[in-house]
Amino acid sequence: MTLGLALWTRSAVLEASGGTWGAPLDDSYIHFQFARSFARFHPFEYAPGLAPVPGATSLLWPALLTPAIWLGASGRGLVLLTWVLGFGSLFGQASEIYLASRRFLSWPLAFAGGLLVLSFSANTWFAASAMEVVPLGFVLLRSARRGAEFLESPPGARDKWRERELLLLAFTAALLRPEGALASVWVAVAFAMRGRPHRGHALVALLGPLSVPFVNWLFTGSLAQTTTLAKWLPANPYYRSFWPMAVSGNVKLLFDTLLDGEKWSWTFIPEGYELVAVACLPALCFAAKLRRASWHAAGLGLVGLGLLLPTTYETFLVNRLRYLWPFSGPWLLGLAALGELLLLPLSRRWPKLTWLGLVVPAVAGFGFAKLAPISVADVAQSAAAITAQQVSLGRWAAGALPRSAKIGLNDAGAIAFYSGRQTFDIVGLTTRGEARYWVAGAGSRFEHYERLPRRELPTHFFVYPEWFGIPGLLGERLTERRVEGATILGGPLMVACRADYSSLGSGALPLLDTGTRRLRDELDVADLESEAAHAYELGVSAAQFNVVEEHAGHADGGRQQRQREAFELALEPRGLLVVRLSAEAPTELELYVAGKLLASLHASGESFEELSVQLPETLRGGRQSLVLRSRQPLTLLHYWSLGRVL
Repeated sequence: MTLGLALWTRSAVLEASGGTWGAPLDDSYIHFQFARSFARFHPFEYAPGLAPVPGATSLLWPALLTPAIWLGASGRGLVLLTWVLGFGSLFGQASEIYLASRRFLSWPLAFAGGLLVLSFSANTWFAASAMEVVPLGFVLLRSARRGAEFLESPPGARDKWRERELLLLAFTAALLRPEGALASVWVAVAFAMRGRPHRGHALVALLGPLSVPFVNWLFTGSLAQTTTLAKWLPANPYYRSFWPMAVSGNVKLLFDTLLDGEKWSWTFIPEGYELVAVACLPALCFAAKLRRASWHAAGLGLVGLGLLLPTTYETFLVNRLRYLWPFSGPWLLGLAALGELLLLPLSRRWPKLTWLGLVVPAVAGFGFAKLAPISVADVAQSAAAITAQQVSLGRWAAGALPRSAKIGLNDAGAIAFYSGRQTFDIVGLTTRGEARYWVAGAGSRFEHYERLPRRELPTHFFVYPEWFGIPGLLGERLTERRVEGATILGGPLMVACRADYSSLGSGALPLLDTGTRRLRDELDVADLESEAAHAYELGVSAAQFNVVEEHAGHADGGRQQRQREAFELALEPRGLLVVRLSAEAPTELELYVAGKLLASLHASGESFEELSVQLPETLRGGRQSLVLRSRQPLTLLHYWSLGRVL
């Protein structure tokens, strides 16, 4: 059945792509590019000459592809290898579900649980994705089963082999994905609960998750992965004070919408599935405990609860919900457990009635299978879209751009892989130090680019213009790729432009005539370094309110929707304070210094307006706390503190 799914999907992909075998996600090519760095014996150097970056979300997946590169594999060959690993792992998931559930379900229901894994078309989609999603699910399930068997079986001669396998699984899972730490924890629990002789093994298992930051530190000097900085809600400055609320909102979305087959999940889950889905994991655990397989219930339950981990990601809903599906196996097995539990009172008296329990997984499997043609068509369309847009632009760049070119990207995979050029990842996944500016927003990126030496900036940009958010940096358009109707893409149009940096620094000075006054201090709003140096209070904000405004040849980054600004600035008696802002309508402002009202200002409702405040002679000089209040939301761009007239 697994082989049939692979052949069906292969046929659909080749037909949609005109005979080209490609990956349906651009992120797959990021793995390929890191595999190349491993093959060059310069791990984490995303392209030759670039600084090493801890951007490999999976360390093991690119490492598995490295031998194929040594043997001369190109993009097509690497995709083929990932299909072998992906569909092999899909068969492994189905087998693990069957083997684990034989401990506490009758064999027809256990076999039905394995078939449900294959009928769930999200698994088919990601077995063909060239990503580590399905292999991670396989390793998690095997860890759960082998750990439970280790705890439930008496000591024996095979313990040494079991110990070695469990330790291997603990490290394999952690090296595949950060979420694989679940397996490491479970293996550590299994060793700890087995008794004192095994507690040393428990400590070794816990080293699995620590191995990833150690390897990153060893080769890049950084413990944290760039993915964590770019995608994890607790690391996002806009969620730092209330990320638990954001996570709870994602959890509600998961159970109320995604598990009900609505919106983002309709391709994989039948509509109206929510009530059944919620009962699946409890049913699995109850069925296991009835047969005294409590450790199986605990191990599989832990894997199932891993479904909550992706709710801590800002990218929770992207890429066909790929972060969720490694944890789907226990939930699917729960459908088979439901079938057995419903017939349990009757089957105990009439064992042949056990077969009637197949009705529940059969109905669920039929619902999943009905969506399989849609999912297979979608993975084929997605692969064709990535090939027509990112892969095509990468191949164009290989022939059209000089070797010295550096390409700025918001999709860092296929273009880097096929162009052979150095890249500058504006999202920050594969370029060190850029993630925090991407998370902050377009205005902060603009201000950051002003600080960077020109030699570090890209010579070209290959971007979705609406994502990039700084149109002034996009110069002459060299080519473009438009692909309509492909929802896997960030947009229908990706453009390739020369970089134009003429606007950088154009808003650094006030437009007002300030005469001979010297600059005493300045706060450049949206410049993260400037904000940090001036104790700028971000308050409630969002990345979409971090913008670049342009006016009469001048550009400046700033923050929208501000009604209260609090920061520190060095002031001078008889000096001048200049504020640059934009307002949609006339409004009144109040400026407080050290808690006292200093001035009332009037904003006329113009763009790039500059207001000035003459500072009194009685003002205490030096660094002061300032608060600016407005009756209407404003866009604040810049503050300058100027000295007295010379």
